[in-house]
Amino acid sequence: MAVEINKIKSKISRNLETMRTRLFSFIGLVVVVLCACVGCNSKQVYRETIDFADNTWLKDSVVRFYVDVNDTTQSYDIAFSIVNNDEYPYSNLYLFTDIIFPSNEYVRDTIDFILATPDGEWLGSGWSGYSNEFQYKTNVKFPQIGRYVFVFEQAMRCTNSSCGVAGLQSVSLSMAKK
Repeated sequence: MAVEINKIKSKISRNLETMRTRLFSFIGLVVVVLCACVGCNSKQVYRETIDFADNTWLKDSVVRFYVDVNDTTQSYDIAFSIVNNDEYPYSNLYLFTDIIFPSNEYVRDTIDFILATPDGEWLGSGWSGYSNEFQYKTNVKFPQIGRYVFVFEQAMRCTNSSCGVAGLQSVSLSMAKK
């Protein structure tokens, strides 16, 4: 009887060791896959997020992103992201935008970002807000080496004394190699 118990204990011990080895192999595989996935976005060269106090973008709060460009032969895609919540009172967001070159020349534009469907359903995804990413500029080649400043100013009509728009949590700018 004692011999059989020892055989059973030995078999259980071997099975536990096999299971432990398989578990560590599986964990190692998961770590390798996650590292590979993180490395998949290695084309991204810039990303910055600016959060708004009290989830309100004030009219006089101009957002600036400073991007250093070292290669005038490379093409880039530039994306602008907005996170809004249910307190945002509109279905779109108008912005005035400037791109200021290292030579202090600039390009100005007005953009309308659509954040909800015509029936009022929010676009985007997320847990604490609705995150939308828009292709701001595609296939851009910068003409000069140096620091570029991307300026964004909310251009919604004033409905209160501060001209603030509630329900906007953050904005981001990202740039990736083409």
